[in-house]
Amino acid sequence: MKNIYRQFLTLLIVAFSIFPATTNAQVTNFELQIAKQFAKQWVNSPQEKVYLQTDKPYYTSGENIWFRGYVVNATTHLPKTLSQFLYVELIDKSNTVISRVKIRKDSVGFAGYLKLKPELEAGNYSIRAYTYWMQNASTDFFFNKNITIWNPIDDSATGKIEFGKWINGKIETTVSFNDGSKNPVAGKSLDVSQNWNNPQSIKNSYLTNKEGKINFQLAIDTTNHTTKFIDVSSSTPGLKFKKRLFIPELSTDFDLQFFPESGALLSDTLQVIAFKAVGSDGLSVKVTGKVYSGTNEEIADLITTNKGMGKFSIKMQRGETYYVKVKSNNGIEKRINLPMSQAEGVGLHIVYNRGKIWYEVINKTQKPGSALYLLVHSRGKVYVERQLRILGGQISESILPAGITSFSVIDSVGNTYCERLYFVRDIKSPEIKMESDKAVYGKREAVDLSLNVTSPQGKPCTGNFSISITDNHSIKSDSLNHNILSYLLLSSDIKGYIEDPSGYFTHNLFSDHEKLDLLMLTQAWRRFNTSDVVKGKFTPQTFYVEGGQAITGKVMNVFNKPSTKCGLIMISLYKAKIKLAQTDSLGRYLIDGFEFPDSTTIILKAQKEKSFGKVEIIPDKDVFPASSVFIPYQRPDNSTEVAEYLQQSKEKYYVEGGMRGVNLDAITVKAAKIDKNAHSHYYSGMEDIKYTSDKLDNYPGMKLLDILATMPGIQVDGDNVSIRGEQKSPLFLVDDVLTTSMDEVLYLTRDDIEDILVFKGVNATIFGSKGSSGAIAISLKRGAVQKAEAPVNVSTITPLGFQKPSQFYVPKYKVDSVLKSAQPDLRTTIYWNPKLVTDSNGTVHVKFYTADKSNDYSIVMEGITNNGEICRYTGSLRRKEI
Repeated sequence: MKNIYRQFLTLLIVAFSIFPATTNAQVTNFELQIAKQFAKQWVNSPQEKVYLQTDKPYYTSGENIWFRGYVVNATTHLPKTLSQFLYVELIDKSNTVISRVKIRKDSVGFAGYLKLKPELEAGNYSIRAYTYWMQNASTDFFFNKNITIWNPIDDSATGKIEFGKWINGKIETTVSFNDGSKNPVAGKSLDVSQNWNNPQSIKNSYLTNKEGKINFQLAIDTTNHTTKFIDVSSSTPGLKFKKRLFIPELSTDFDLQFFPESGALLSDTLQVIAFKAVGSDGLSVKVTGKVYSGTNEEIADLITTNKGMGKFSIKMQRGETYYVKVKSNNGIEKRINLPMSQAEGVGLHIVYNRGKIWYEVINKTQKPGSALYLLVHSRGKVYVERQLRILGGQISESILPAGITSFSVIDSVGNTYCERLYFVRDIKSPEIKMESDKAVYGKREAVDLSLNVTSPQGKPCTGNFSISITDNHSIKSDSLNHNILSYLLLSSDIKGYIEDPSGYFTHNLFSDHEKLDLLMLTQAWRRFNTSDVVKGKFTPQTFYVEGGQAITGKVMNVFNKPSTKCGLIMISLYKAKIKLAQTDSLGRYLIDGFEFPDSTTIILKAQKEKSFGKVEIIPDKDVFPASSVFIPYQRPDNSTEVAEYLQQSKEKYYVEGGMRGVNLDAITVKAAKIDKNAHSHYYSGMEDIKYTSDKLDNYPGMKLLDILATMPGIQVDGDNVSIRGEQKSPLFLVDDVLTTSMDEVLYLTRDDIEDILVFKGVNATIFGSKGSSGAIAISLKRGAVQKAEAPVNVSTITPLGFQKPSQFYVPKYKVDSVLKSAQPDLRTTIYWNPKLVTDSNGTVHVKFYTADKSNDYSIVMEGITNNGEICRYTGSLRRKEI
């Protein structure tokens, strides 16, 4: 790992030694030393960034979230990184990981999908992406994108929560419920529990009125700003469900923070102070007010100009106090003291004018200016280092790359006195031009697009790209959320939540420049810590570069001590791979040099010759970083376009064979008395195959999987079981209890089992969506142990493997029978391709067929050239009614 990056060291030292804006005729030893320290950053702490392009900005349950992951070097944005695997997660507002996939890099990059379950609750979610190596830079620099997911196919009850007035510290709360037909759920008992101030999870029961509503009071501590929700459930026959309703931040309080330009607030000096107002919900608040001296003299106006941010100028007298009086839009007034000024220190003031960055250094130290240096770096690469014989000057913005640049004042021993972030807006992205074979397209008609990528100098660009084409009536573009430009140039290099990041790149007006500068003044935390790099303090790298797959663990002897030089055999049921290994001096083992997709069963056996007793093998469990994403509360979008999109998604789900969940009312069944020792289940009589005890007597001593292999329509491959060739394993129940692991049935034999029922196709729908791949119900003999014990020196594991590639489906209307099919084509994502590669002329061709609806199409193409240039294109295609 280090050897690869060390190759850059010599080149970087030379490159960093030639500063385009230095005033010295010859680079000093100190300047060269600083250049070396930044070059070492590559060797000791090289960093990666991840950006995901998704096919749509929002989704419905039952759909796939298709994505393309771009993993680049954090400094150069070159797509040449060592990590071979990417983790992508879907996280809900309670910071629970709903699903996780592992994507293996192929010849083009990282591409995959997240499958949204049909029963997934509607709400706001976040998509998080990272490589294993990126954990060294903390989870603050993982990719995060907030999305909305609706559920139009859930025919169970839907709930809505509303709040009234505060009364004695409690708030009146109303929860209303409608059934799948949108009728009020009246006269039903509901259980309500909350996740705060309720350590014992005590439930309260309420009866809905004729309008399907329940009313109660919630005691909410307005100083506790954790995510709050209530769980509402019902076990009433015909109305069995559980819904989680998130509660918005009810406090209207806000916090106001002050940020002196470059960090130091100096006395007797005119300085700029930026400020930011943030509400209890974590979002910006508009405020107005005034700044006063300690003698109540009005000094300046205070008003937010963008996303709760603003700035004012002030000259603070030494030893004097100052304060502000502010008022928010909702009427809350506050008096807040400004921080005290300091007599000594260094300040840095920056102004942009006509392509020039003018700077002024305020030196209030005992050091002469010649002992101080101006250091300018972008993403950890030095561009300017200048001895401050003159405490002011200018730098051409054209010598700096687009994105965040750090201006710092340091001394000759590496002390950093102040730092000011600045954003360079001069984005020189390649140009993408699109040509279509027609001006307007009809229903189910072939489309042929040619997209050409050229550099600002007009030369062809080669690189990797992804393209999404959507129905622009059903799918409205989110122009304010992340795109590849706003993320890689802005959000990826500073910590903290940024509201509407792409909004800073909509226009190139002076006002937009000012808004970005306010963000630089107030969003203080960044990826590269200048002070640490200058002093050679590099964070130890505790997470490795994941270049391949491996499994690890330990082996312990009968005395609970590490078993050294113990032999292991590994059998992977994927491609029947067998590997041998041996434990080290700590009893640890590592087995690599093989690959396995997700859901692969791996069997491990440890055996040490001439040892007393059996050794125990303890595999390491998959460990993933904790989730701490910020997902703001958003009111539901009830626009006409969204309603149409939800209806279209629902129709598409059922047209493509999705299963409908139905709540059955209670029924009364009369039957003859049965033996109390016989097995009876709610699903008895609906099975396709039944092996009774008499039938099972024909398989004495055989294991369950061997018995299943004799049944028609069931395939058994190792520990993998499928019905009718389904890709997923069937649902397993043991004595009516859903199993969570194959280990629970793997060691069952004929001696344990009373009977086996197999459900296929329609009959399996009684188990809901979980039975979509069929179901197998096993009844154990009275007194039988459900799970037989496996030997301690044998372990069966199913670690997270890579996702098997899957291609986005686009119908091909070349044949008349397909073209004239009565089945409606209800795609909202018309076309998705994450693996576009331009040819030597910078051109890529895209071909697909239009869907049925005559709405125009939106096109978004993003990518990275082989030189690390960021590309983005948006366009449209015309459709016509036929």
